[in-house]
Amino acid sequence: MNLKTAYSGEVVIDSTDILKFEHGIPGFEAEKEFVLLPIEDNEEFTVLQSLKTEELAFIVTNPYNITINYNIELDEATVHALQIVEQKEVAVFAIVSLKETIAESTVNLKAPIILNTSNKKAKQVILNNEEYSIRHLISSESKKG
Repeated sequence: MNLKTAYSGEVVIDSTDILKFEHGIPGFEAEKEFVLLPIEDNEEFTVLQSLKTEELAFIVTNPYNITINYNIELDEATVHALQIVEQKEVAVFAIVSLKETIAESTVNLKAPIILNTSNKKAKQVILNNEEYSIRHLISSESKKG
């Protein structure tokens, strides 16, 4: 199917790649379907594009590439809602807030997006861990700087 996107113009996506957020994303509860799109010449960041709203797209990244010792435990409600059976089904993404430079840009470690890669169910969860910030500087611990 064809999809108009915020950053890449019109792209063709496969319906099997659609991620389902049962309750939307906090602040965007009506947005229930997204797709992950690559960014050309960039393996660290991906676009989480809404299927419903062309202008709604988040830059996301794997938080384990950004910070050391990032460790999350999913509560039973999240495991149940996403129908997670095995740990290998889980992918974790963090939303990036881009600034003028990558050194000034931040990533939200407090509210990661959890994806069950088997059934494409996803949910943004708020972690009850004071160690993690919603504005963690990407450059502070990044393996790639």
